[in-house]
Amino acid sequence: MPTADTHNADVSYRDIIRLAWPASVAAAVTPLLGAIDVWALAQSPRPLDIAAVGLASVIFSLAYWSFGFLRMSVAGLTAQAAGAEDETEARSTLVRGAVIGGAIGLVLVLLQLPISAVSFKLLAVGSQASSETFATGQDYFAIRIWGAPFVLASYAAFGWLTARGRTDYLMIVSLFITGLNVILDYWFVIGLGWGAAGVAAGTLIAEIAGFFACLIFIGLVLKDNGGITNHWRSKEFWDPARLSRTISVNRDIFIRTVLLAFSFAWFVQRGGAFGDVTLAANQVLLQLFLFTGLALDGTAIAAETLVGRSLGMRDRARGLARYHSAVKRTFIIAISASLLFSFIYWLGGDWLIALLTPEGAIRNATQHYMPWVVISPMMVVIGFQLDGIFIGATRASEMRNSMIVSTLVFIPASVLLAGCFENHGLWIAFSLYFLIRGATLAFYLPRIRKSFEH
Repeated sequence: MPTADTHNADVSYRDIIRLAWPASVAAAVTPLLGAIDVWALAQSPRPLDIAAVGLASVIFSLAYWSFGFLRMSVAGLTAQAAGAEDETEARSTLVRGAVIGGAIGLVLVLLQLPISAVSFKLLAVGSQASSETFATGQDYFAIRIWGAPFVLASYAAFGWLTARGRTDYLMIVSLFITGLNVILDYWFVIGLGWGAAGVAAGTLIAEIAGFFACLIFIGLVLKDNGGITNHWRSKEFWDPARLSRTISVNRDIFIRTVLLAFSFAWFVQRGGAFGDVTLAANQVLLQLFLFTGLALDGTAIAAETLVGRSLGMRDRARGLARYHSAVKRTFIIAISASLLFSFIYWLGGDWLIALLTPEGAIRNATQHYMPWVVISPMMVVIGFQLDGIFIGATRASEMRNSMIVSTLVFIPASVLLAGCFENHGLWIAFSLYFLIRGATLAFYLPRIRKSFEH
């Protein structure tokens, strides 16, 4: 697949869609892993294990999303290196990201016992979920944690493939992971009756297999860009100046992502205050919420690549023109897609709920709160799209500051509104959180344009 033409002043809709649609598919299937888990458990004799998986998944969301800076920093830095036609630095960025990710994952494995003990104790604060739900959640955690080194190293690979314009490879890997997880969930959960432990085992195997699939596609990209054995300079991997820049970008995106993951964890934990049924319903709705948000992320991922390459170009005037074109046209596509997703949820929401939940209290509760998912695409689209632009520009400090403001508003708002309107109030605060994210990033957007003047 050819890369986007860097010689034209305009970025065409065709360029954007070519990058965006595979990235949208790849991003959308990620939360499908959670939806598949929900579906499998709903068909099993242990449907309330949905709540246990929901609790344990919060820990992985917090841990993995906290280190999502690996994908973002590698994507932004690699895109800028590609725009400058610096193949050596593009490869060095991959090595730095993968080594850092694998090392962090190994630390998580080694510290799994204290992490589990502290995490579940915190999740239990103010929760009405049963002791059996917490015990089952701990079993899930103890199995899935072994995939951490592979998952975090894969994050770097995902960012690198995106920046190289190979979102099609990213899509294939994501579909492979999801497909394998479907097969394993059916076998372990429905066939063998393992419940939450079967979900954890299936996810673990699928994540490890996905890492090795990434290696294959990285090799193909290297082959097409100078050969697998060329452009490697080990001294460049840990060059002090470039390593310092990598650490600076990673630090700020890390803070931003920790706060994002914490906010999702807070949302789930607060939902537990309303009992197992509401907790399970929120888990189902959260999968749909994430599905639409990450499906919309395709145009944001396209913006990462296009903005990063624009900033890396030596011809600053042409780079600025391409930057403006990329921002305008990715926004048009993203907003149009958000309206389409809201319409789909309004039209087919009941069918999706019936597919994912067993008849009874959980399904009834899910239907009751479904309107929040219907409007969610319009709540998240601005923030998600601006995230992609800021990642491509490696403007990490602005992303950090935006998230600090949003979180400081969300936490007290969730307490106040949930106290007045219970779970509806929690969803109101969650929606407000994403609107504030978009508004604060928009405030910082003019700073990126000034980057072309230096």
